[in-house]
Amino acid sequence: MNPSARVMVPINITAAMVAAGTSVPEPNLENGEVAWVASANYAIDDLRVYKGSVWSCVRAHSGRTQLPDADPGYWLREGPSDRMAPFDDYSATKARGKGELTFVLTPGFINGISVYGPVGANYSLVVREGPVGEIIREKHGDLFAQAAGFWELLFSPLPALEKISLDEIPISPNAEVTVTISSPGDGAVAVGDIKVGDWRMLIGDADFGGAEYGAEAQRKSYTYRQYGEDGKYKQMPREAARDVTCRVVLSSDQAMYADAVLGEILNIAVPFEATGIPRYGYLNTLGFVSGSMRADNFGQASLNLTVKGNI
Repeated sequence: MNPSARVMVPINITAAMVAAGTSVPEPNLENGEVAWVASANYAIDDLRVYKGSVWSCVRAHSGRTQLPDADPGYWLREGPSDRMAPFDDYSATKARGKGELTFVLTPGFINGISVYGPVGANYSLVVREGPVGEIIREKHGDLFAQAAGFWELLFSPLPALEKISLDEIPISPNAEVTVTISSPGDGAVAVGDIKVGDWRMLIGDADFGGAEYGAEAQRKSYTYRQYGEDGKYKQMPREAARDVTCRVVLSSDQAMYADAVLGEILNIAVPFEATGIPRYGYLNTLGFVSGSMRADNFGQASLNLTVKGNI
């Protein structure tokens, strides 16, 4: 197995980093979003958008000017707005549109992009050295995985890609990232999660160590069933995640670095790749990483990792 275990330390994308050229407005009127305004009349369960979030009215009121994020007695945050949905760690909360969906981001220095839960026919990832600057890295393609065999190629629909990514981005302190998902005509398009940041390798030498054979991935469904007294049930469909466990072998002088990386990402959802070999893509996921370090001998340590995948 290729010794390329790594995690991305993501940049927290704020509303100020979502730049001009982004096709999703706030509020997104086409998807039914409505902006919060001061001093209006609100009934219980009214939904309003304010500062990248959707707020639900929990107490009817009129004439209040207190902002929703500072008024917990009247407003409860339900989740991100359509414009900020790709930056909340959940692939299940998608930004949606028709025909084409574009996000333009100004995160500063990055060396990697990972996009989860894309829906559409084609994608484009473009990195410029700055706004309207020279293109320094780009990648384009369709959103369908390769057929498993000749029969599948001829007679089965191609499976949709769950993730697209772009690596080896040249150093640029003011990088501008454009993510575009498109579909013919007015076809449905969506994106679940966009992560940009700094990939950190969990090894120091490409000739030594890495993720060992025996790594495991488990599909975990959050779909559940509500049973009635007569035994009949109603199935509540939910998203599925991928959990990954693996052992990464390190040289002893890299153990402290690996431990520091784990400390940096301990409480945030991050992209994780056990290996960069395409046929082992099932060992890559987005989730919360934890691990234990073991001193195997004088020159070697091992890192046992558990990644709890996000929906």
